[in-house]
Amino acid sequence: MNRSRKKPTFVLVAALSLDGRLTAGDNEGSEWTSKEDKRFFQNELDRADAIIMGRRTYEAIKRPLRPRNRIVLSRSASPPLQRGRLRGGGCLIILKDPTAIQLMNLLKKHLWTRIAVVGGTAIYDWFLKRGLVDELCLTLEPVVFGAGKLLTDAPLRTFRRFSLKSVKHLNKRGTLLLHYQ
Repeated sequence: MNRSRKKPTFVLVAALSLDGRLTAGDNEGSEWTSKEDKRFFQNELDRADAIIMGRRTYEAIKRPLRPRNRIVLSRSASPPLQRGRLRGGGCLIILKDPTAIQLMNLLKKHLWTRIAVVGGTAIYDWFLKRGLVDELCLTLEPVVFGAGKLLTDAPLRTFRRFSLKSVKHLNKRGTLLLHYQ
């Protein structure tokens, strides 16, 4: 198969509370998710050619993800992020306010076809508004925060229906993995 001609597949990956929150209040990070979700998340990233995240998500990561290709989208890119090759493999690319065409050209240039979109809210909004999301992998954790960041918080102009592909029980506490296409 000629990968250079294949359209990228964008997989939105997120963990949510029962009330649809990505974070507990203003606390960034995923310390609240189950070990089963963390294992799924790492496995999903291992399947991807590259991961895309926002600057705040990039900065909130407490321990570095295994070396992999990362694209950081930023409105300001300030403070400046390091750009280039990562120690142990992979690369880091920072895009300031890209268009969908610029992003697609970058992915095509690198022959990256499976892309994990890992947050945060503004990044999820960006992809959903442009109709770029092909799959959603949503972990539903059995907690309620009452406040915090939502998966999306801007009104979407386009309506897109997804089909449930699978539901998996990740543990006995009630954590579910919902996979939509």
